[in-house]
Amino acid sequence: MAAEINSYLTFKLKEESFGLNVAKVMEIKEYKKPRPMPQSLSFVTGVTEYNDEIIPIIDAGLKFGMDPVEITLSTCAIILQLVSNTHGKTYRVAILVDTVSDVFESGEEDIKPISDDYSPEYIAGTYTYEDKFVYILNADNIFNQKEVIHILDILDKTGKK
Repeated sequence: MAAEINSYLTFKLKEESFGLNVAKVMEIKEYKKPRPMPQSLSFVTGVTEYNDEIIPIIDAGLKFGMDPVEITLSTCAIILQLVSNTHGKTYRVAILVDTVSDVFESGEEDIKPISDDYSPEYIAGTYTYEDKFVYILNADNIFNQKEVIHILDILDKTGKK
């Protein structure tokens, strides 16, 4: 049986590179100032419209414990479709990143795992691509159960269709 090959979209936050399985990526959009969302999680910068629904905008820098994304001409929003394993619901978010880099293909055997003791649940492992160190994200695990509940609540309040 042949090894499964996956495609990953890479993006940067400051000097760090991250990769997302392209199966989770709906679209990449230019930065557009979000509408404010009062009383939200610290990393939710607001909400935006996407295909007739309102979705939260996540500052990936803040979510990953780094500096906030600095808005420049390269800043963009990656629209993700995620699945909450605990709630069995599909939902969409936009994550703000400094810049989108490129796409690469890799087999699962090329992703190096990191011990659970040293990494958050949303980092599936690492990969070296063109001499660059890339954190591979498990997109469905970026948000913990409490955060998913809050995000789903935002979507309910803003009229998710």
